[in-house]
Amino acid sequence: MISRISGKLSRALGHKLNATIEEKEVYAYSIEVILSLILNLIILYEVAYMIGKIPELIIFIIFFSGLRTYAGGYHAKTHIECMTLSFIIFIISSMSSTWFIAYGEIIMLVGLIASNILVFKYAPSESENKPLSNSQKKLHMLISRGIVVAYSVIILILYFNKVQTDYIYLTAVVAMLIESLSLNHLINS
Repeated sequence: MISRISGKLSRALGHKLNATIEEKEVYAYSIEVILSLILNLIILYEVAYMIGKIPELIIFIIFFSGLRTYAGGYHAKTHIECMTLSFIIFIISSMSSTWFIAYGEIIMLVGLIASNILVFKYAPSESENKPLSNSQKKLHMLISRGIVVAYSVIILILYFNKVQTDYIYLTAVVAMLIESLSLNHLINS
């Protein structure tokens, strides 16, 4: 469905701009990515609203997507798989501040240590859709390492304010850990 819509939009845009076939293909792919992202965000927002986890959605987007932008990770083969995985990961991350309070410190320590090790070892993880030059790899490596360290500090601050922040540090650490695990070449291949 998303591919058909993006194809139609890219043909119309390409016709209006007198674009080449290659340019139309770029338009189609770009539109497809944008439509998929918008649909995914709408679904996640609706779910977050229904379960009363809007703050957790914001934290999830920051800690999962923020790291993913530079670290890379597993890429689903289809839009349905992507949306399904995003939904599952969001539910696990957002509900962790409810489900795992009794194990919060252990989850936080394991999550922080594992995330830092995985990001320092595997990031950036390339995908066939997003190949990186050597200079881009080095830049993404440095940025993703900086992000995971900064996020770790933020998680510790959230932990020391856990009562005031309604244990949202668990959502942050679980989202960051799941993204970090997706860097592993066993999962990512």
